[in-house]
Order: sequence, then C-alpha cells, then structure tokens
Amino acid sequence: MLRSGDKMAGRSAAEIKCVKCKKVYECNVIDHIDLSQDRELAKNLKSGKANRVQCPKCKKVQYLDRSIVINFEPENLIVVFDPAAKKKTVREEHERDYKSVIAFNEILEEVGEETDFKIISKLDQLKTLVTDYMKVHE
Repeated sequence: MLRSGDKMAGRSAAEIKCVKCKKVYECNVIDHIDLSQDRELAKNLKSGKANRVQCPKCKKVQYLDRSIVINFEPENLIVVFDPAAKKKTVREEHERDYKSVIAFNEILEEVGEETDFKIISKLDQLKTLVTDYMKVHE
C-alpha cells in the first residue's frame, strides 16, 4: 500500500499472487528509493516493509521480498537490498546489472567511480545503514 508521501520512489507494476486466496493481481511496487528525497520511506525500509501490498479480493496484506535499490545521497553510496542476495548467483546478477548501467556512458562511468556499491541481504545491515544516514541527514 503506497502512501502519498512516497511520491519520489521509483516504481514498477508487478503481478502478485495472494498467499491466502491465490488471486493474481497487479500493484505498484517500489524498485528505487533516494533517501535524500524519500525520507518517509526510511521507517518502512528499516522494518523490511517498504513493499506492502493488499489483495483486492480477500484484503490479505503481504510484504514482498524483492530487491530495492537505495541511493544514500549525498553519501555516494548505492545499496541493493535483496533478501535473496544470500545466494552467490543473485549477488553476481546485481553486480552485472550495476556494471552494465555505469558502463552506459562516460558520465555514468564517472559517477560509478565515485560511488560505493553494496549488496545487502540482511535486514539488520540495512537498518544500521538507514539509521546512521538519518542521524546525519535529518
């Protein structure tokens, strides 16, 4: 359930299958967050509940385990939080995707050289990063 304060987050449509009634429905999910713009989402990130959806049929609420890219601007840090990134193949795929994006042109290559890129699969690590960021940038 996306709130009006979440207007800066990057989103995409996704098909979700309800875990309770098995209805398949489409909803908007968060793919990217810029913490300098999306401070309202910090609390949801820290709780692991950034992608909350609700089945239109049975009203079951689900929190989706999917990757979210978080830009810690102006810290020059980009983090991919993905609970599935415990697997080496998933981590490697995120690395390839990042390298592919920054190789797109010279400007992105320069940004990539100045930016730290991390892949995190543990919610505790994400909580620490977001909490530290919010202390400095509130």
